Amino acid sequence: MGDLTDTTLFAISEVSEITGVNSVTLRAWQRRYGLLVPQRTPKGHRLYTEADIEKIQLILDWLAKGVSIGKVKPLLICGDTQTLEPQQTLDIAVDIIAAIQALNGFKLERLINEALKIYPYKVIQQRLLPEVNAVIDHPDNPLIAVQKSLWSSVLMLCFISVISKINNEKKRTCLLISFDKNQNYNIWQQGLEWCYKGDGVTIMTGLSGRLTGMPAYIRERSIVNLIIVGESKLSRRQLTDIERVQQETGVTLHFVGSIKTIHGQ
Repeated sequence: MGDLTDTTLFAISEVSEITGVNSVTLRAWQRRYGLLVPQRTPKGHRLYTEADIEKIQLILDWLAKGVSIGKVKPLLICGDTQTLEPQQTLDIAVDIIAAIQALNGFKLERLINEALKIYPYKVIQQRLLPEVNAVIDHPDNPLIAVQKSLWSSVLMLCFISVISKINNEKKRTCLLISFDKNQNYNIWQQGLEWCYKGDGVTIMTGLSGRLTGMPAYIRERSIVNLIIVGESKLSRRQLTDIERVQQETGVTLHFVGSIKTIHGQ
């Protein structure tokens, strides 16, 4: 390896911030697929060049075109797009759908955890989840209720696992709350997204009473962002409570889900 001072080098945390690809995924791209070969410090820490960052952007471009991560390397080498099928289903999505249809929760959990390691969050959000949901929600699916329950439950467990690991390393500056009675994985998905932005999160679901004590909680823990996640219209009392919390703490409010459109936020 040449002199580390010959060119601009970036730590893995900096590369994650620049590209939006978390460090776990960057390591997986190196170890499993040989897509990246970062330099190392004497202590073994990864260092990336500007060329590495450009390659990561190319990888993201291929993923956006529908290429599964395992098929990216030869395309980086030759750049051949003639045989590429546009917007093809991700390979791991096919495996996940098969596990759901077989009601194999153990295999499903393993595959979801695998997907969270090898794909950046944007691909999970824009490709994997919609592809799987489209199959489960098909009107001709006789097992839609059971499959949706299994999918949502296992997905939530996997999201919670990743969030817990990230929370161990980050200060919890974000608070996500939901008043929805029927909970699914949505709030945990939002929590994961905030974690990947670099923030630790606290999540409260199924709130039913007043938000008494919430301002003190937010001030004591130096909460910066309050994210309201929901699909159902909020009551006037709930909106008043949220406004009061914001006024008393100065916290930044974010509405996510259908409530963003319902309440014009």
